[in-house]
Amino acid sequence: MRTGLPRPRRPYEKSPVIDGLPAGTLAELARLERTRNYLWPGAVSEALRTWAAHVRLPRGRTWPRQQDGPCYCCPDPRESRELLDRVARALSRRAARELRRVLAGHDQLWDPAPRPYRGEGPW
Repeated sequence: MRTGLPRPRRPYEKSPVIDGLPAGTLAELARLERTRNYLWPGAVSEALRTWAAHVRLPRGRTWPRQQDGPCYCCPDPRESRELLDRVARALSRRAARELRRVLAGHDQLWDPAPRPYRGEGPW
């Protein structure tokens, strides 16, 4: 018999959208964030946002090195990039390929192909 009380609902957390990733990959990321103990809801989008912001900094304003001491005010971009690699290894082939494609655009800003110096080359 049904009582007049409403059924309790699960709290619904909307997964953040990552530009360039299809819905299937986003769903797989959300499932992975729920099932892995090293992730939390929104961890992948936060790591991607941290890495994307870091690669757009001028070279002189990069993240402090380990010898400078820990900084707890904001996430470490190197740890964020390592987390993204770890997540890509845990995804299916198709989802990992799509995530790596998005990461490649940011990685290219960080480590562009070196240009030849003046005086070098066959010319």
